[in-house]
Amino acid sequence: MHDRVLWTYYWKTNPQKTNTMAEFLSPFLEKLGSFMPDAFAAAIVLVIGIILAGLLRKGAAFMFSKLKIDERINKERENKLSVESPASTFIYYLALLYVLLLVLNILGVESVLQPLQDMFHEFVGYIPNIIAAGVIGFAGYILARIVSVVVGTAAKGLDALNKKLNLSSSVSLSKLAQQLVFLFIFVPILIVALDALEMAAISDPATGMLDDLMAAIPDIIGAAIILAVFFVVGKFVVSMVVELLKNLGADSLPEKLELKAIVGNDFSLSKVAGNVAFFFIMFGAVISALDKLDMPQIVTVLQGLLVLAGQILLGLVILAVGNFFANLAHKLLSRSEGESAIVASIARYAILALVLAIGLHAMGIAEDIVLLAFGLSLGAIAVAIALSFGLGGREAAGKHMEYLLSKFRKDG
Repeated sequence: MHDRVLWTYYWKTNPQKTNTMAEFLSPFLEKLGSFMPDAFAAAIVLVIGIILAGLLRKGAAFMFSKLKIDERINKERENKLSVESPASTFIYYLALLYVLLLVLNILGVESVLQPLQDMFHEFVGYIPNIIAAGVIGFAGYILARIVSVVVGTAAKGLDALNKKLNLSSSVSLSKLAQQLVFLFIFVPILIVALDALEMAAISDPATGMLDDLMAAIPDIIGAAIILAVFFVVGKFVVSMVVELLKNLGADSLPEKLELKAIVGNDFSLSKVAGNVAFFFIMFGAVISALDKLDMPQIVTVLQGLLVLAGQILLGLVILAVGNFFANLAHKLLSRSEGESAIVASIARYAILALVLAIGLHAMGIAEDIVLLAFGLSLGAIAVAIALSFGLGGREAAGKHMEYLLSKFRKDG
């Protein structure tokens, strides 16, 4: 009561100061009064919009669950993929973004609102294309899954060929056929879905890549057929070669060539020959398949490796045969001790040196160096023979020389 009396007294005694304060607060109060309805309306719109966005998300999640999209997509999949929850969340935030733009429009925030509105309108303009692409892609996925499952079920009989072709039990020809059919159906539909986006920056590179893939499919199929045919023929040829070599007694050949100490007791020449034959058959198949895929540089490199592998194999065969003849010569010449044993050893090492040079030359390994080393080895052997004969046969040579001189004197 006392304060009110003082304020009344101050207002009556100082009217100019009171008018000045009113003039100072008047613009602020007027601005606040004009802004309050907009702020109140914006707050109401924001609350209602958040509620509606939440209801929209729940409705979308309910609709997706009724359609069982996750169940359809993740059927027979090890890595589960969730689509329902991200899609409903995306719809929620899209609706919330629209509500925020509406709130900013009510508040009259023009400078910030215009870029956001342009971006939102541009994005919303793409939504029909995104929906169309999603529908096309989803329909194509379902169609490809249905057809591929039918084909995979019908091709179950192909799994019985695993044992005949000596394939691993983990290889399933029916699943392979199912996956190929799925790709052949889904990839063209995926190209159509990307075209429906009408986003050149995204669709053009992806479409170009998929077009190249589709154009290469005939060559890929041809290469796969080449590999499959060579594989089947190779398995058949290898089995025939192994049986033929076993019947010819090839497994006992390493013992006859005295190679058991090198290759071991469990070594089977017939199996090794079969594996080598299969390697060269499949190596040739890979070269033919890559040539079908139009990869000339890789084909050239592999052809060079194939020639080198053949040279190495020929060199190893020469070394094995040479070792046999060297041991045979040593046995024939070492029947008696003394000088025969020395000659036998010299003959053995001479043959080994000759065969080693021929084998390395066949392999194409440093031909000039090999020839030089071979010449030096033969020269050293010749010098050794000459020295051994000269030192060991001095007396015999002297007697023979004395005989020749005495005969020459008598004749003279």
